[in-house]
Amino acid sequence: MNPARRDPMLVLAACIVALGSVLIAQFGFGLRPCHLCTLQRLPWGAALPFALLALVERVDARFRALLLALCAVAFLVGAGLAFYHVGVEHRWWESSCSGGGGLANSASSLLARLQSGPAAVPCDSVSFALFGLSFAAMNLIASLVLAGFAARAARRAWSEA
Repeated sequence: MNPARRDPMLVLAACIVALGSVLIAQFGFGLRPCHLCTLQRLPWGAALPFALLALVERVDARFRALLLALCAVAFLVGAGLAFYHVGVEHRWWESSCSGGGGLANSASSLLARLQSGPAAVPCDSVSFALFGLSFAAMNLIASLVLAGFAARAARRAWSEA
């Protein structure tokens, strides 16, 4: 398979696997995401249509290079979000979504919390880890690897033009 088809296909497959994994974890296994976890899905969702467009056969090599470069940028943004989240998990810095939010100090505030639904998951708690890596840490690694891959694929597509 030539790189013009293989590279965007691999980026697209990575996006589908990553988004599919977190959705299965959330809806299949009941792992509720925190606010930062939800934000980290956005770069993957942004890269997906760029990779899909890069697969169109009538797209010229320079436009394909631009689309792959946009994927690389999306993955770099994702790596930045993931790095920030890892820092919150390790308490290197604080986030507005850290901690449990304290106790209700009156009956009316308790009633308001009960009516608002389940409490938000704090960003500084790790709900799942594999080999000592949280989802945020795994996302950081995957985003950096894919940013490098997409950048190299963009350079290759540009040189084909």
